[in-house]
Amino acid sequence: MKKYIVIILTNLTILSNAQLPSFEPLYPRAIPNEGRAVPYRYLGESRVKYSKRIHRVIDSRMKQNKDITWPRNPLNQVIWHAVTQGYPDMDKPKAYGNDSLASFISKKEILEKVTYTTEVPIPNPDNPDDVYDMITTTVTVPFDPASIDKFRIMEDWIFDSQHSDLRPKIIAIAPMYHIMSESGVDLGESELFWVKMDDLRPILAQQEIFNKHNDAARLSYDHWFQMRLFDSHIVKESNVYDLNINQLEGFRDDGVEALLEADKIKNDLFVMEHDLWEY
Repeated sequence: MKKYIVIILTNLTILSNAQLPSFEPLYPRAIPNEGRAVPYRYLGESRVKYSKRIHRVIDSRMKQNKDITWPRNPLNQVIWHAVTQGYPDMDKPKAYGNDSLASFISKKEILEKVTYTTEVPIPNPDNPDDVYDMITTTVTVPFDPASIDKFRIMEDWIFDSQHSDLRPKIIAIAPMYHIMSESGVDLGESELFWVKMDDLRPILAQQEIFNKHNDAARLSYDHWFQMRLFDSHIVKESNVYDLNINQLEGFRDDGVEALLEADKIKNDLFVMEHDLWEY
């Protein structure tokens, strides 16, 4: 009998230990390059023979972009905390109101964009016994950074004649938010604020992102952006009217045509680079 009891207790101990997950590695781990952003190579005006400004949208709901939704350190929390509170011993990046990066926007103005009021029914405090006696009160709905699932990036594709390559450089990034009316109706998406990537890179270089390919190889958000491990779609290229693709004549009422135009712009960049050399 005692033998059976010992066997049962041993099995229970093994099962209980197997159910305890281990989140910490067995050895010290650090982000490569000591969490510092690798500086860009020198680029002079005389070396730039071609340049094209492109706007893209990164959707965190896409399969390839799921890494930025890592619950331990999601990108929306990183950018929101960097702009609204800042990180210790790091310069707080400035937020801009639009993609011209000319005018600043304060934390108060940012919160005013995403905070809205709505009317909700509550029990009448003067008649608490009657569950059907309700009154309407106005409440403020706070903003949850976790609701940010899209990011817009502004980048320049530059051909460097000295290195003979066409490379993109991200200029700024903007989290997207849903514009809500006073009645709580979703009026569409817009950029919450813009942040220069050069101001944000020192912070991104110290923030880890999940690496689905190898647990032993740690990646920072700066690595993720610089190696372009994300999937995105083009929403704008530089044009005389400074409009998005879906705002241009011919694409306003046709989302499919707008997507096809975005693919055409993407292919034109590929052809441009391909035709730079003779084989």
